[in-house]
Amino acid sequence: MLSLAEEKTGELPISSFAMECSRGRLEVIDQWADEWRELCADAVEDQPFYRPEWIRAFCRKYLGRSKVCIITAKRDGRLCLLLPLLEQIGTYSKVPIRRLRSPVNGTCGRFDGPRRRGHEGEAAILATWNYLKRFGSWDLIQFRNALEGSTVSRIVAAAEADGFLTTHESDRPNPYVSLPGDLDGLSRMPPNSKLRSQLRQLRRRLAEKGEVKFSRVETSDRRSLDQFYQLEASGWKGKIRSCALYDGSKSFYDDVAEGAARNGYFSLYKLELEDRLLAAHFSFTHGDRCYSPKVAYDEEFKPFAPGHLIVAEILRDCIDRGIRCYDITGQDQPWKLKWATGTRAISHHCIFRGRLARFAHVVQLRLRPVRQFLHRSDDETGAPEET
Repeated sequence: MLSLAEEKTGELPISSFAMECSRGRLEVIDQWADEWRELCADAVEDQPFYRPEWIRAFCRKYLGRSKVCIITAKRDGRLCLLLPLLEQIGTYSKVPIRRLRSPVNGTCGRFDGPRRRGHEGEAAILATWNYLKRFGSWDLIQFRNALEGSTVSRIVAAAEADGFLTTHESDRPNPYVSLPGDLDGLSRMPPNSKLRSQLRQLRRRLAEKGEVKFSRVETSDRRSLDQFYQLEASGWKGKIRSCALYDGSKSFYDDVAEGAARNGYFSLYKLELEDRLLAAHFSFTHGDRCYSPKVAYDEEFKPFAPGHLIVAEILRDCIDRGIRCYDITGQDQPWKLKWATGTRAISHHCIFRGRLARFAHVVQLRLRPVRQFLHRSDDETGAPEET
């Protein structure tokens, strides 16, 4: 029998939700895609990374032998929460376990399950956890790259309140730029006055070398995408083979670009000197936000700070289009913080169930000091700061 706390959130009983798990491969994502997008349009946060085209591109590239497992909560026939997960047999601290995990990796950004605004969305969180804890095929649930206040962080909080063992690991925060409502405010950006002065001088110096062009491509144009990948590979990322051309992620970004363009929110920003590409951002302009999950610049032109110059142009374009926030995306690298007006916390969460999972957690705690000793941070790799 459910407790009163389990049974109600506000005025909506969780028993009023119809819960379902759809298992399979890419066809499961396609099956839910239309309702999924409709839910995103009314979600607490509608980000490109939470939409079916992003998740499908990830699964098409990285699914392997895993199964897609989509948990849905409906009320009166209307989808109120959708949680896409991967179901797999794997290990945690070398202990074999059954795992449900978020479909993200180091390449593929943040994660959340979209939920509807208002009382229905709030109640659907508890209904989803109530379903998950009775769901039979997991020892461990892993949610990676979740923003503060996300649906999945709220599910973990419900699990913790229910007495389940959980863990929370903070990652480096995500910087963003709150944009002014008109172009007059752009004169005060970036916040650092010294950098603003330097950028004015650099624009003039760069213009002396030829025509400087800024543009936005809204289609998955093959030539423009190939230019972007080649630019990324030309610098330090190419040398350590962490760029799309060498790390195997090109097909993922191709799929993402095609899906985003088809749904009207892809933006490939380009800064060129004559016909030479100096900097580019693989971006999404969705709702009142712009996101740049992948960037590149020509390191031969580093003295002209093309990475900063293109950000200034992107912000101008965003203000012209009524966009209110530039989400620089990713971790708080120094070059991003020169523009940021704030950051959002990002965390990784786990829920453990049963003796085997608890044992794996104990092993993890014992191994952690060794891993921390061996770990080398991004600043120790010898990779130069992107400007």
